[in-house]
Amino acid sequence: MLKKLMVGGMGLGLASGLLFGADAFSYLKTFGTNVREAVKSKITPEFELQRIQGEVDNLVPEIRSHLKLVAEQSVDIKDMDREIQEKEAALTKQKSTILTLRSDLDSGRDKLTYRAVSYTRDEVQNDLAQRFDSYRMLEASVSRDRQILAAQKTTLRANQQKLDTMLTKKQDLAVRVAQLEARLKQVQAAEAISNIEIDDTALTRVDKMIRELDRTLDVRQSMLETEGQVLGQIPVEEGTPENSDADILGQIDAHFGGGSSTNVTANASVTVEPHAAEVTVDPST
Repeated sequence: MLKKLMVGGMGLGLASGLLFGADAFSYLKTFGTNVREAVKSKITPEFELQRIQGEVDNLVPEIRSHLKLVAEQSVDIKDMDREIQEKEAALTKQKSTILTLRSDLDSGRDKLTYRAVSYTRDEVQNDLAQRFDSYRMLEASVSRDRQILAAQKTTLRANQQKLDTMLTKKQDLAVRVAQLEARLKQVQAAEAISNIEIDDTALTRVDKMIRELDRTLDVRQSMLETEGQVLGQIPVEEGTPENSDADILGQIDAHFGGGSSTNVTANASVTVEPHAAEVTVDPST
């Protein structure tokens, strides 16, 4: 696969050189830039957020590795500190012995006895010299160990500070990623609301259907009311009708000035006097 890619790249470079000559590199660089920008413009914020979350998660193994290093250095420092304390205790003991032998030699005696064993002055002096050499070697070793211990403590403090910085930055990045995620969700919700399109045509059509049905019901109700009037139904809702006969009689009496008598016949004689302003009716005829 790698060989094919190399051959393809060489072929593309050769073809570019043949086509564009000295400007081939400039064309290829511009083409690469355009392709990179085009690909980058197609990356969605959701994908970019996932990529950032992945990068933050990839920091965890490095932090754990550094944490292990700090823990190992802490243990090494404790071990070295204990060894130095043991060596210093040995130095203190050797120093006491050396000073004792030195004091015994100052006494001027030729024979010195230690634990029921007698030693000549030269034997004691040689033993003292050996002990002093061993003391100075151990003392130098302790001095070197202290220098190493101090350097290790300095390195440990630096690594601890670096670890604290890494942890703080990781927590800060995690908080910022969470804020980005919340902000992205808000933007997505706003976009979802803004993308809702209401079909005015559909609303108008439904409104027209409602008005048409309302008109149809009005027509049917009006037909029912009209049918009731044609069939002579009593319009109960308009109240009880008055006596039309009594009303017409009263109108006639009022118009002609007569009473309510019904004994007037068609053969009654009417006498009209000249210059009379009244008309009388003779009841005997």
